Amino acid sequence: MYERYYAKRGTDRNDLLTNAGVTFQAFAFDRANIRALQRLDLDRDTAKVLDVGCGDGSSLLQFMRLGFRPENLAGVDSGAERVEHAREKFPNVEFRCESAESMSFADSTFDVSFESTLFMMLTSEEVARKIAREMLRVTRRGGYLMMADWRYAKPGSQEHRAMTGQRISSLFDVGGATAVVARERGALVPPLGRFLSRHAPSLYFVVQGLLPFAVGQMTTVLQKREARAG
Repeated sequence: MYERYYAKRGTDRNDLLTNAGVTFQAFAFDRANIRALQRLDLDRDTAKVLDVGCGDGSSLLQFMRLGFRPENLAGVDSGAERVEHAREKFPNVEFRCESAESMSFADSTFDVSFESTLFMMLTSEEVARKIAREMLRVTRRGGYLMMADWRYAKPGSQEHRAMTGQRISSLFDVGGATAVVARERGALVPPLGRFLSRHAPSLYFVVQGLLPFAVGQMTTVLQKREARAG
């Protein structure tokens, strides 16, 4: 999937050093995640975090910058080459090469189960539901499920499926097994966001604030509910 993406878009598509169009997209993405994490009751010295669909592990770098301990972080990805790169970059983090549909982690292992643009790439709702169930299973009660994903899909695309609020509710049983605790606006829809990032970066967050419908990426956090008495 990712090989097809970069073969089509170019290897510098999301390169912060060579592509000015992605700079403020990345800033907005990170800001949404930070604002969401600020609202959670977590001890950064002890909180265990799982990145589902971790790729080369880069998404976990943000948690490290914010003070989460590398030895409490973990990632899972089905791509052996990506996992090997992750292990080379972050030797103190635990990475497992396996399908997110059936993870080997024990029940209630993590305080936070995190995904970044994973569900957008899952057009099979059967696969998406299996992964969502696994994320719920490995997250402790009272812990959090954090989705940094896109709420719009490219019109006519057969390769993407928007991670709308309705889809999140369906996949993660919002109102039953989980409750929404944070929603933060992130990156603008790519054509607009990349244009502003390259040509008018001072206007990026002004537009984000004034035109909420133009925000394509949202960071949503759910809390796994405690078991009901009786």
